[in-house]
Order: sequence, then C-alpha cells, then structure tokens
Amino acid sequence: MDPAHDWLPETGLGPDPATVREVLAIRSGGLAAVVHAVPALRHLRATYPEARITVAADVPARELLDACPYVDRVLDLEHPSVARTEQFDVAVSFADPSDVVGLGVEEVDARCRASWSTGGSVERSAIHPGWPHRLPDATRMLRLAWLLGGSEPDASLGLWPRLADRNGAASLLETCTRPVAIVHVGARHTDRRWPVDRWARVLELLEGGGLDPVLVGSSADAATSGAVIEAGSALPLDLTGQSAVGELVGLLERAVLFVGGDSGPAALAGALGTRSVVVGPGTLLELVARPGQTDLVHAGPCATCGEVACQHAPRPA
Repeated sequence: MDPAHDWLPETGLGPDPATVREVLAIRSGGLAAVVHAVPALRHLRATYPEARITVAADVPARELLDACPYVDRVLDLEHPSVARTEQFDVAVSFADPSDVVGLGVEEVDARCRASWSTGGSVERSAIHPGWPHRLPDATRMLRLAWLLGGSEPDASLGLWPRLADRNGAASLLETCTRPVAIVHVGARHTDRRWPVDRWARVLELLEGGGLDPVLVGSSADAATSGAVIEAGSALPLDLTGQSAVGELVGLLERAVLFVGGDSGPAALAGALGTRSVVVGPGTLLELVARPGQTDLVHAGPCATCGEVACQHAPRPA
C-alpha cells in the first residue's frame, strides 16, 4: 500500500464486531476537538453496539463527553494509568502523529490498534495509515474509525443539550428582552486574537440591530471581555466565566446568532446549526468552510514567521 495516499478505501480491518466488548478512543484537545470527534464516536458506537466505549480526553472536554450518547466512560488523558492497566478489544488514537499526547495506542493492552502514522502501515488489527494532511479534522477521525469497520459513515455533527443545561441557559438569559447574539472574544493563541476596539464595534452593531449581545467564555477570557466592554458604548450581558459547558450549549441553542473567534464556542455553534460569523487568522492552509455560515479572515501576523509584513505567500484578508 502506498503510504503517500491521503486516505485508504478499505474498511473492516478491525475485529469481528460481535467479539468486541471494550473500545478505547484517545482524543486530545479542547471543546472543538470533541465536537469534531462526534462523527467518529457515533461510527464506533454503530460498529460496536455491544461494546463499552471509553474516551481518554483532556479535562476541558470531559463535561461535554459526559453527556455524549456515544460514550460510556471518560478518562483523564493527563492521568492515563487506568487505561494502561485495563484490556481493550480495540484502541484507536485520533492524534496527529507529530503531537505529544499523554497516551498512545502502543501503551495500551489491546488486540487491535489504530492510529495515524508518519509513514503508513496497514495490516489487520494493526491499522496505522499515513497522516492525511488535506482532510479536515472531523473527516480524518471518521476515516480512521471507518477503517476499523462499519457501514457507510455519517459525517454530520451534532450535540446533545440536556434539560438542565437548557433550563440553566434560560435562567442566565432572563434579563434579555430581545433576540440574543452570543459573542466570544477570547482566544488562547495570539494569532487568533482580534483587536479589542473591533469587538467593541461588533457589540455596538449587534445592539443597534435590535439584538441583545451576550458575552461568553471561560474565566480566562474575563479580562478581554471587560476590556471590550470598556472600549465601546454597548451594554452587553457579560456571562464570561459564569456558564458551564452544558449551559454554553444551551445558550448557543437559544441564540439567533453567534459571533466569535475560531475556537471551542464556534465549533459548538456550528454543530448546533446556529448562524455564525467566525473571525480567524489567515494561514497557508485552506480554511474549512462552514456551510451556511460566514468566516472572516483577518491578516494578523504571518502563520509562518510571526511578522505582520513578510515575504511569505499572501493570505486572505
């Protein structure tokens, strides 16, 4: 098999589904990573209906996974000792082979292992195809799950807001009297940060357009949200650091619009089908389009060298 292929047409390389009782899926990353993993997790559940599906994930994603109908158990990826001491029929890692994660399939006692590799090697019960650079994250994970077995894969995203989350969201928005626009101004990486004055202008436009802007985010975003409020004349409802992940899903479900950076809340909004405007950095990679949504790409620092003006290939502006 040519390891240069970005994907492989074969399926059914994993064990007989009737014999599978324990499945481990390893997925590092935050909220967006879990949202993108939904099609793959759904496919694993459909392929191995009698199995207990365990997901080893980072802490930020655990609350979302706890409510996932395709997952039976969630383990902390930062403390993977439980996964190392148990036996699994199938262990699959969706990680980029160049990333350093807390657990690899080679560390797990499993009779079938699947993961991406830099070279590419595919055998029954040892499925390690070459990393498909050109595929979007969700498609990559679904492709690897499909190689294990199962029927035609379902690539649709989706979330599962609970009644308690919806009630919590309604309580948080009880002072809003107009349609709600959820706004997320935070970003962990500097190349994903938009100027404070532009966010302030967005809030003013939303308020002037007849919407109630509502700021969301983690406690780490509180300072940025405060600076945005100070920089403009709008009076948004500031829920930064006040909503759990489930309540954030409930808020986005009730919103008529989401505006924010290309991060976890944007991925949640996309999975819910909430109309979105997403602001992100231009890179040398092709941006993944969100059907029915709008992506704004600002120049920002070069993704290659970090400079605002350089000799590298131009990017969308």
